Amino acid sequence: MENILVNTPCGVVEGASDGRVRRFLGIRYATAGRWEYPVEVTHWDGVYQAHDFGAAPIQQRSYIDAESHQKKRHFHREFMEGINPTYDEDCFFLNIWTPEQCENCPVLVVIYGGGNVSGQSDEKEFDGSDFATRGVIVVTLNYRVNIFGFMAMKELEDESGRSGNYGLYDQQMAFQWILHNIAAFGGDPGKMTLIGQSAGAANAENQIKSPINRGIFQGAILQSSAGFATVTKAKDNREVVYKTWTEVYAHSGCKSIEEFKKLPAKQLIDLWVSVSQGNFVPYAQVVADEYYGTPDKNNPCNTNIICSVTSQDTMPIMFYWLCKILAKKQWGSANTYCYLFQRQLPGDDLGAWHSSDLWYTYGALEKCWRPFGEADRALSNTMMDYFANFIKTGDPNGEGMPLWEPYTKKSKRFMIFDIGKCHMGYPSATKLLKDTILYKGPRG
Repeated sequence: MENILVNTPCGVVEGASDGRVRRFLGIRYATAGRWEYPVEVTHWDGVYQAHDFGAAPIQQRSYIDAESHQKKRHFHREFMEGINPTYDEDCFFLNIWTPEQCENCPVLVVIYGGGNVSGQSDEKEFDGSDFATRGVIVVTLNYRVNIFGFMAMKELEDESGRSGNYGLYDQQMAFQWILHNIAAFGGDPGKMTLIGQSAGAANAENQIKSPINRGIFQGAILQSSAGFATVTKAKDNREVVYKTWTEVYAHSGCKSIEEFKKLPAKQLIDLWVSVSQGNFVPYAQVVADEYYGTPDKNNPCNTNIICSVTSQDTMPIMFYWLCKILAKKQWGSANTYCYLFQRQLPGDDLGAWHSSDLWYTYGALEKCWRPFGEADRALSNTMMDYFANFIKTGDPNGEGMPLWEPYTKKSKRFMIFDIGKCHMGYPSATKLLKDTILYKGPRG
C-alpha cells in the first residue's frame, strides 16, 4: 500500500492506495456532546491520518463478548465476525473509497441499517472497493443509534429548542461535509446517490424527502424498507415519543435531567434495554420536525429510485407492497426501478434473508464465510453493473444487459435477481405471503 495525501478544505488528509483503489478511513466529519446536535468539522491542524476506521456508535454489542455470547447470532457471524471495532459516543467518522484515477466521479453515500438501534460503517459488507473500480466513489458514515441517537424529552427541548433525531442530523451533517469536501477526492458533489437498507432505507427515504436536503441527491437505492416514509401519514408525534422516553428517564432514579445526562454510557444502554424489554421500535422512532410533519412528506421523492425486497425477507409481502406503493406515488414525477432478490444463499437453509443482498450489492463475497461460487460472483457483478449505471446516469440500464423496465402503469414488473440470467417478472404475492407467515430467518 502507498500513502496518498489529499488537500481538502479542512486540511491535508493521508490515506492509502493499492494501485487500483484509494481509501481514506475514519475521517471526522462532526463533533457533538451527548444529546447535542452535530457541528460540522471545517478544519484540522497538521496531516489527518485516515488509515483506520473510527469508533462505531455505542450499542448493545459494545458490551457483549462477541465470541462467548454472540457466536450463534446470525448477523454477528455474517457481518461482524473477525473484526474488532471500538465503540464510543464520539462516533462522527466517515470512510471514502475512490478510483485511483478520479475526476468528477459520482458519489454513493451509504446509510447502514440496524433498526436505528445498532449498526456501523465498518461492517464487512460495506467495502467500497468494487464500486470504486467501476468509477464510483463510496462514502460510508457512522451515526448515533438507540438512546444516544433518538432520545427525546421535553426537558431537552427546553434546553436547546428541540429534541430527538440526533442520528438523522448526524447523517445530514455528514452529507454537508461530503458536499463541501468530496471534490478534493475527485468526486462530483452535484451527482450524489443515497443508499440504505432496512432502517437505513427508511432513513434514506426520509432524508431525500426532507426540505433541508432538497436537491442534494440525484437518486436513491432503498433496499428492504422502501416506502415506509411514503405510507406513514405526516403528523406531529412529539407527545407520544416524549412519553416513551420519559419512561426510561423515570426508571433511572435521577432527580434532574443534568444528572441523567451524566450517567455512564453502559448504564444508559442497560436502562434502555430493561425498559424497552426488547420492543426497540418505539424507542427508535423519530420525532416530528423537519423530517416528519413536512408538507411534502407524502409526496413523491422527485428523484429516480431503485427499491427492493428479498424473497425470504423479514416481511416480504409487506416490503413488496410498499415498493409498489412507492413506485405508484412516483408516477409522473420520476422513475422507480423495483427488484426481487431471490438467490438462496449457500451455507444454510435461510434462503434470501433480510440483508442477504448486501454481499452482492457491494461485491464483498470474498469477505463472507459462505461457499459462494462463480454463479454468485456473476450475479454480484450484474447487480453492481446495474447499480453503477444508476449512480452515474439515474438509469440502471447499459449496453448488453437485460432491459430493466421502470415500474409503470403499463408494466408493473420487477427485475428478478438470481443465479443464471436475470430477467423482468412478476413476483408471486402468494409465495411472498407464505414466506411472511412461515418466516424463519434472522431477526437481528
